[in-house]
Amino acid sequence: MEKPSHPRGEVLPARGTALLLALAAAVLLFRLGAVPLLGPDEPRYARVAVEMQRSGDWVTPTLRGEAWLEKPALYYWLASAAFRVWGETEFAARLPAVAAGLLLVGTVAMLGARLYGAAAGLHAGFILATSLLAFAYGRAATMDMLVAAPITVAIGLFALGLLGIAGGLAIPVAWAAIGMACLAKGPLGLLLPGLVVSGYAAATRSWWPLQRLLLPVGLIVFALVAGPWYLLIFASQGRHFLDVFFLNHNLQRFTSTIHNHPGPILYYVPLLLGGLFPWSGLVLPGLAAARPRASRVDLFVILWFLLPFLFFSAAGSKLPGYILPCLAPLALLMGRTAAEMTQGVSLPFWAGPRVAALVGLALAALVGSTPLLLLRLAEPGWRQTLPLGLWALVVSFAASRAWGQSPTNALALLRVGGAGLLLLLALAAPEILARQQSGRDLFLPAARREVLAWGAWRTAWMSGYFYNDGNVKEVADLPAIHAAASHGPALVLCGPSERRQLESSSAFTTLTLAEGPKRNALLRVSLR
Repeated sequence: MEKPSHPRGEVLPARGTALLLALAAAVLLFRLGAVPLLGPDEPRYARVAVEMQRSGDWVTPTLRGEAWLEKPALYYWLASAAFRVWGETEFAARLPAVAAGLLLVGTVAMLGARLYGAAAGLHAGFILATSLLAFAYGRAATMDMLVAAPITVAIGLFALGLLGIAGGLAIPVAWAAIGMACLAKGPLGLLLPGLVVSGYAAATRSWWPLQRLLLPVGLIVFALVAGPWYLLIFASQGRHFLDVFFLNHNLQRFTSTIHNHPGPILYYVPLLLGGLFPWSGLVLPGLAAARPRASRVDLFVILWFLLPFLFFSAAGSKLPGYILPCLAPLALLMGRTAAEMTQGVSLPFWAGPRVAALVGLALAALVGSTPLLLLRLAEPGWRQTLPLGLWALVVSFAASRAWGQSPTNALALLRVGGAGLLLLLALAAPEILARQQSGRDLFLPAARREVLAWGAWRTAWMSGYFYNDGNVKEVADLPAIHAAASHGPALVLCGPSERRQLESSSAFTTLTLAEGPKRNALLRVSLR
């Protein structure tokens, strides 16, 4: 049995935990509904939840009345419940992610205390609560945070079980969390915990401890949590569910770029570094301080980060939200290193406070250049980001000065600076994102009348799923618009080249009703 190099089994202090969760909640909830639903996914998922709430069918998700089988039902259930209380709003659509984000922060803090001591746990929790990537996906109407949080719960509790520092309920709760993860996004919820635990068993050349995890009661709990929905949806949709959900949106998504989300093998390296800002300077020290040969705890946490990271890096499809399950182990290692720095533990030069300061300053310079980048893009709201850029530079400079003299003060500056950065981001971003990444305003003149989407940007026209009560339909060519306009004026959302075709055609008269991102426009089209 190894000799523990860190205090194990500690509990978090009540006051520090309350402060951490209050800060995380405040950051995630601040102006949550001010940002319109972004991209093609948020309005589409929110629309499915709207239809589920209105129909009362809690088994089969639908989009425009047709079965929508890309994802399981957990997000739709939670968003539907939120819609009943807060109405069909952006705030309600994003509440499931907020709840999952709080679960992730609280779980990481608890695990840090159990594995590395209470101070390390609190540092890890504050790192997650005030980092950019967790903030972005903790406020998104998507499934990414909903799957990352229960996967973190499951792997963390399995770690405590394998290391002999878990209570009797840890393993059944872990299996319940796996069931929730499978209801959030499918087989990934079972695959990642299995990958990490199997990797640990192979690395330690000891498979018998896995018997502690494969308790019959745990497997029963998993089946009771995840099984009913999968059985009911299969009974309803049969082979169609298997083809769409398992083959297309799970197997082919991993093995190919069929869904048009390619990326290089190192796609997630800069994403993690930037996504953990302003704490990015602790990534290298956190990894470098791990001693997997000397510590079973470090070995498990390193594998917890490395195996999912390699899995997602090898996948054909890559998106920023996929890497969220890797945040927890990184935060644990960074939190442990932060605690050691405050305790005066010596670290190698290349993994010490100076590296943390230099990396932080370099990334702060990038954040500080945001106003200039937006100015070059002719974004009228670029001035709104000046306080954000200035704050990032000032905080990182002050923290870099403090690292050498007092790591405790440097960490305190980063906690305040990280929270302030996210609040400033929530103030500056809504209007800019509305212009750049949402088609909400394009649908205001439509007043829920049907809109035909022809050659329009997906982000623009799919906003109609939520903002035009689902009354939007993609069409392929000009004859389809001619057929619609033959019954009276038609509303057409189109891209710039399609707009030119309509306006130059002798068959139509057009009136521009709204213009939006990427020069997409809503036109009223009539036959001459």
